[in-house]
Amino acid sequence: MLFYVKKSFLFPMNYTMIFSTNEKQEISRAIKPITTEQILKEYKQLREIGINAKNVSERSRIGNNIVDNFTFTERLETRGKYDVNFYEFVANFQEFEKKKFIKNMMIYYETVKNKTGKKNKYVVLKEVYNICISAINIIRPLVYMEIYAKYQPTCILDFCAGWGGAATAASVLNVTKYVGVDLNTSLKEPYKNLTTFLKEQGSTTEIDMRFQCALTVDYSKIEYDFVFTSTPYYFIQKYENNAIYKSKEEMDQKFYIPLFTETYKHLKPGGTYILNVNKEVYDNVCIKLLGLPQEIFPYKKSKRQNEYQEMVYVWKK
Repeated sequence: MLFYVKKSFLFPMNYTMIFSTNEKQEISRAIKPITTEQILKEYKQLREIGINAKNVSERSRIGNNIVDNFTFTERLETRGKYDVNFYEFVANFQEFEKKKFIKNMMIYYETVKNKTGKKNKYVVLKEVYNICISAINIIRPLVYMEIYAKYQPTCILDFCAGWGGAATAASVLNVTKYVGVDLNTSLKEPYKNLTTFLKEQGSTTEIDMRFQCALTVDYSKIEYDFVFTSTPYYFIQKYENNAIYKSKEEMDQKFYIPLFTETYKHLKPGGTYILNVNKEVYDNVCIKLLGLPQEIFPYKKSKRQNEYQEMVYVWKK
């Protein structure tokens, strides 16, 4: 069932159609029809890889289906360019298709990339959305596993937990404890289900998820020897319940600086503090606040779409 919400400030129309919860789930499953057998197989594969994740190809997607199975429906709520999420893009596609570059992409899919019609309409629309609006990527569990295996944490703090890749990786490696913080309350049930699944596979990791703004957490009450997180970038994507900042400078002062200060302050001496941030945040905030890092290395990801390279910055306390 569709219901209507007025959003004339976003689109050149009086009303925007929004899908029901069930319809959103159906759409996400049409894009990623993941089976229980697939996630069980991938969890077993991750366990077999274990501490050797560094030897796995950066193109490997092993473990991604576990993350997507539990949180992909919610991930499609993320707003990109035009302040639109994927469901709104689908519901209002007749309007978006009036944009020349989107219309050209659809013609390309119809005549070339999906000429045989093997991809259903939602898969096609998601790929077009990725290119024209926002890709909404995850950090693969394998990336987390490689970093955890290298630094061997006992308690991980991930204050921008996101979609579940970090919790999955910690559980696969049986890290003693993982503390995740995220203000997206719609992820409560998905994380509950993910945690249950991981426990059922025999993981001994204690997963402590806190659904609140990371700025409001009392980090002095958490004993952690390791931080690794990927923070939201300046105005690129908007997640549920995110604060809206008027400028990059305001976001520095009200978000990055207090958050990095508090989480570093309460990190155990000798602990490791790792951030995956873009170069601008690194230059504007991290160097001034934390000094030069002890290590810098590329964030390991597939370069099939573009050559943009993100970096991971490591400080030892």
